[in-house]
Amino acid sequence: MYALTVDRRRSRSEGAELDMAGARDRLNQRHPEAVLPWSISAGDELQALFEDPQTVVTAALELAETGRWHVGIGLGPVETPLPETVAEATGPCLVLARDAVEAAKKLTSRTAVRALRPGARAARDADALLALLSVMRQRRTDAAREASRYADQGMTQEQISQVLGIDQSSVSRRLRTALWYEESEARTVLVDLLGRAHERGMDAEAKLVS
Repeated sequence: MYALTVDRRRSRSEGAELDMAGARDRLNQRHPEAVLPWSISAGDELQALFEDPQTVVTAALELAETGRWHVGIGLGPVETPLPETVAEATGPCLVLARDAVEAAKKLTSRTAVRALRPGARAARDADALLALLSVMRQRRTDAAREASRYADQGMTQEQISQVLGIDQSSVSRRLRTALWYEESEARTVLVDLLGRAHERGMDAEAKLVS
């Protein structure tokens, strides 16, 4: 399993303006693929459980891009049968996600990945690549970010140009500025690294059990 634990930055200073329930609901709407949906695990934290690394990468990058969250990804087993909510779930996956989000608080990227020891090398590689992509997204211009979000949804440049009311050459320029094409290739590698780290960790866990 893949656990995502995210902690709201500067939550103490934001106080009453912090709408965690609203953030939870928006995430559940955007990422309904979660095995256990987004839930408030503490006053300023949200957590969800996933089976698919591609969905995890999508959600993690979207959250990191805003600059408002520390994002931690944990890879590993979860005790079964699964409970109704992620707040009730237990297992190394959740512990590793907690370790990851704490590590993320000390990093420029505000992201971190943690896995069981057999998958630690792949997890380190995933951690480095996630950090790079997160910082790259955070530094995009608003115009480049807007075009990239439509491209992420699978829209063509022609469709994006119609939505934004600009010509296709401007869309192409914004996507190049965003390094969107390079990011798309790198995301494929990141998904593979997370899957590899998870598989190696789970294989080792199975051997211990047997």
